[in-house]
Amino acid sequence: MLRFFSNIPIFRRLFIAFAVVAVIPSIVIVLLGNFYLSSLNTRNMAVQTSVDAQSLSSQEQGNLQRMNALVQTRFNQIFASLNGNITDPALSNAGGLVSADIAAREADFRDGLATYQANYDLTTSSNMNTIRSILNDNNPTTGPGIIADQQQALNEVASTQWPAYESLQKQEVDLLDKLDPTVNGHPQTLPADQLQTQFKSAYKILWLANNQFTNLDNAWQRVVDDTAAMSKTVTTVGSSDTQPILISTAIAAFFIILMVLATGFIVNLTITQPLRQLASLTRRISKGDTSARARMSGHDEIFMVATSMNSMPTRSTTW
Repeated sequence: MLRFFSNIPIFRRLFIAFAVVAVIPSIVIVLLGNFYLSSLNTRNMAVQTSVDAQSLSSQEQGNLQRMNALVQTRFNQIFASLNGNITDPALSNAGGLVSADIAAREADFRDGLATYQANYDLTTSSNMNTIRSILNDNNPTTGPGIIADQQQALNEVASTQWPAYESLQKQEVDLLDKLDPTVNGHPQTLPADQLQTQFKSAYKILWLANNQFTNLDNAWQRVVDDTAAMSKTVTTVGSSDTQPILISTAIAAFFIILMVLATGFIVNLTITQPLRQLASLTRRISKGDTSARARMSGHDEIFMVATSMNSMPTRSTTW
């Protein structure tokens, strides 16, 4: 290897050495830059995903609370109308809009729940792989707990709480729609005894629905809280972000230093040491040792100078 470098002209050798020292670090910097940008892009996507999850969970919570409030409104509107306490036809006719709003929010919550499970379930969704890793790596104390609690709350909502509440709410709305005095064929008012009977039936279902809503709302609140905790962890820079960067930077610095040292070592062996030998040779000749010779190999400029000096006569000629 050294003989190969010794055969290269000095200018080319130095040019290659300087090029290596300049190009290799540049390549390393470019690779590190790409790595940093990739890490930053991955982090930004995780942050955006957590923001979307938090937005959807809050929207779903709003749908639940609005649905429950609308059922209460529908109940009050129907029995106030049947009791003859509402004399404004516009207010009575608004009951149909309330029922339609309840149905629309039911559909929105059902679709939103399916979307949340598919896209933001920390345990099963592939969309959450990066966030799941961040929770486990950056926050090992509470991260796994957030993942487990979210899955438990989601399963509870999807399999138990929401179906039970939806069924009771549907029963209540269907019963109230059948009593709606604005529908053709329905009585405008009811006698006191019939009104009392219908009120008890509707109120019983409403009471059960409200109790079930409390359980459902509490379970979904856990989902909202877990999503907020997840977002807080994702937006905080932790060891999973800094450690790979520090390790890759240290490795890159090590290889750059190694390359510089290797280049300097080769330059020293193929240029500096031969020049020192020539300097020593000239000192010996200047002291009268005309038998001194340089022992060098290669075909560069230093070798040519050494060959010329070795060809000098062994003794001076006096004219």
